Amino acid sequence: MEQKKHDLLDIIHLIYVMDPMCSWCYGFAPVIKQLVAEEQGKLQFKLVMGGLRPGTERPLEQQMKESIKHHWQDVEKITEQPFDYSFFDRDDFVYDTEPGCRAVVTMRYLMPEKEFDMAEAVQSAFYAKNNDVTKPEVLASIAATFGVEEDAFLEQFVSQEMKEKTQQDFTIARHLQATAFPSLYLLNGTSIHLISRGYRPYDGMKAHLERVLQQLAPDQNPLEE
Repeated sequence: MEQKKHDLLDIIHLIYVMDPMCSWCYGFAPVIKQLVAEEQGKLQFKLVMGGLRPGTERPLEQQMKESIKHHWQDVEKITEQPFDYSFFDRDDFVYDTEPGCRAVVTMRYLMPEKEFDMAEAVQSAFYAKNNDVTKPEVLASIAATFGVEEDAFLEQFVSQEMKEKTQQDFTIARHLQATAFPSLYLLNGTSIHLISRGYRPYDGMKAHLERVLQQLAPDQNPLEE
């Protein structure tokens, strides 16, 4: 019976909706990384770009800077993730999260096994190193650390196809009603189960995920009856 349950879990997808320039997603990075590692081979993992502030055109104003800084401080306090606050010395920074999302989507098609790592690297570059991840050349240099030629990355990154694929991710996030990032779902056939909306520490997340999986597995296995 245990083997049947294991076979069943193979068809369940863990869907993580995030944005590389979302501070709570950055704080959540160690949690989701551990969950993915532990569920490797049992659950199929899918990353969806949520689009926190895609297409933003106006530079950050001082009031918005103060609001964002407050969020960063909260994330740092709760998660102990490192932040480089020299970001707030930037002038005329346009907080457009679409390029960072598109970089992750581009890696999905160029080197799918490194998609999750790319998302984590963009997060770290932005929050811990104060790199401008709205710039294509910065994103290409990050991709190069995974063995992707910068020119090859940029060719795909600026393509209409990758722009459309990124928009498709945003659409999926809206259909999932992912109104806060990070959000985590289980997809079991056509049934979608919300695991978490917003940040949750590892112990609580792991326990809730296991409860939902235990509820799902017997329901989907007619041989249990």
